[in-house]
Amino acid sequence: MATSTQTRTRKRGASPPAPFEAFFTSGGLKGMVLLLIMAFNVAVLKNSYQLAVPEARLLGEAQADAWLYGLAIAVLMVVVLFHESHWENAWCPGAITLYLNLGILMLYLKWLDKFWGGLWSLWLLSGLLMVLPVVGLFVMVTLLKRPV
Repeated sequence: MATSTQTRTRKRGASPPAPFEAFFTSGGLKGMVLLLIMAFNVAVLKNSYQLAVPEARLLGEAQADAWLYGLAIAVLMVVVLFHESHWENAWCPGAITLYLNLGILMLYLKWLDKFWGGLWSLWLLSGLLMVLPVVGLFVMVTLLKRPV
């Protein structure tokens, strides 16, 4: 009986929620933001792929290959980011994934062209696009590996 009285007083004494707290913490809004981030990643990676490797064809058409690459890497990044638990470490697998994604975005937006030149930026972009799936799969296996 004493515990039920204590819980009632805690509930009464709690401050009312902020007006938009329920909206901004809702699962629907979080899901929508996640889908927007994935869509942005897919578009950037698809376009970067087409800039860097226009002659490569896996599915018979470069556009389909680019969409497949963008979708696969975006899903891989989301999986890695959700399974990361050591964000205090600057070199944790999730942070490395974000650094690579940021590097691709900076090269895609041509922010480094005036420092390195267009050909060097395109060369680095192609290298990152080739390395990213390998690094992403390695990081995912590391994160999903069960501790012994």
